[in-house]
Amino acid sequence: MDAHIALVENDLPTNRALARLLRISGYTVAPFPSAEQFLDCLAAGLPACLIADVDLDGMSGVELQALLRQRHPDLPVIVITGRSDPEAQARAEALGCSSFLHKPVGARDLLDAIVLAIAGRRPH
Repeated sequence: MDAHIALVENDLPTNRALARLLRISGYTVAPFPSAEQFLDCLAAGLPACLIADVDLDGMSGVELQALLRQRHPDLPVIVITGRSDPEAQARAEALGCSSFLHKPVGARDLLDAIVLAIAGRRPH
């Protein structure tokens, strides 16, 4: 497997838990606490998939997704959120997110979403 996954999550315990799950599942993970820090590191290369929380300090996950759609339209993005936000979900889906998942995100749901995202297929 060994695909490179970028994780943008500002809640440190959630960031650590998701990064740990991805690592033990065979992925290389680059965790970031903000969209801005992720963007600063893009020069090093694109990940196979991006996981971004909706609610971030500074730029939101959906705003990050919109920016990436312009610059890197083939980068699959999985959006996660801890609250019910139909407007953010509709916008993320309109921008072509691979999946929109609600926290707490189940391990199997996240891993399945990553496989689908990297394969270029949207879940039903």
